[in-house]
Amino acid sequence: MLKPLLTAAGLSIAVLATPVLAAPNQQLVNSVQHRLNVIGFSKVDAGELSTSQIAALHTRLQGNFTFGLNRIRTQQAVKVILNWDGSENKGF
Repeated sequence: MLKPLLTAAGLSIAVLATPVLAAPNQQLVNSVQHRLNVIGFSKVDAGELSTSQIAALHTRLQGNFTFGLNRIRTQQAVKVILNWDGSENKGF
């Protein structure tokens, strides 16, 4: 009786952990790459970013982020998500 219960618990943990370990799908990566290109981060390869960075960028790059103060704030937020300190690329 204990063995089936432990097996079921082990499978439940494996199923719950799988989405966390899965890589983002290519459509999401392409979408984030396009948005990064629009705001001046074309040198960043979205395919090399972590799943959490892709998710954070996807969330942050929603809505109107291409003009004025929204663009500047968005660029600053992207730098934080990418862990940039300014030494990587002087002019984006």
